[in-house]
Amino acid sequence: MIRNLQLIIAFLLVSKLVTAQPPCTPLGDQNSFGTGNVWIGYVYDNMNFTNYRGFVNQGTAGSPNFDYNFGSANGNLNTNGCNVDRTTFSVRFKLRRTFTNGGYRIVVGGDDGYRFSLDGGATWVINNFTDHAYQTTTYDVVVNGSYDLVIEYYENGGDNWVSFNVSSICMG
Repeated sequence: MIRNLQLIIAFLLVSKLVTAQPPCTPLGDQNSFGTGNVWIGYVYDNMNFTNYRGFVNQGTAGSPNFDYNFGSANGNLNTNGCNVDRTTFSVRFKLRRTFTNGGYRIVVGGDDGYRFSLDGGATWVINNFTDHAYQTTTYDVVVNGSYDLVIEYYENGGDNWVSFNVSSICMG
């Protein structure tokens, strides 16, 4: 009986060692801003931007606009680092962008909460940081020069989607 128990314990220990995942090392520094219209999105495995897990990129050299669906409400989100459960997570997108003098329409959307800043996150000109189905918020502004753009997004179950669009407008 004792011998059988020892064999079972040994089997369980070996099974755990064989199936154990290697430790994960998140890539990225959480501080750098994307450039060339490409956002760096720092991903966290909870809704309050702690426990950093890696990063994703959005936007292209030609445009900072993106419409990012993270996939189904279940499973893992792959980052340049560690995977994150897609049920509850958060992403802080950063981009340093230079605007020519003029009027711009900025539209940010999300399911669930999102907010947008032109000054590196010190103030939020768009703030819809609540649980809700996908919706958008529009902000019209005159800008000129270099700005540190930040979008903070969190997911709290269900669909997971965030978007950003900027376009020139005439503001009279």
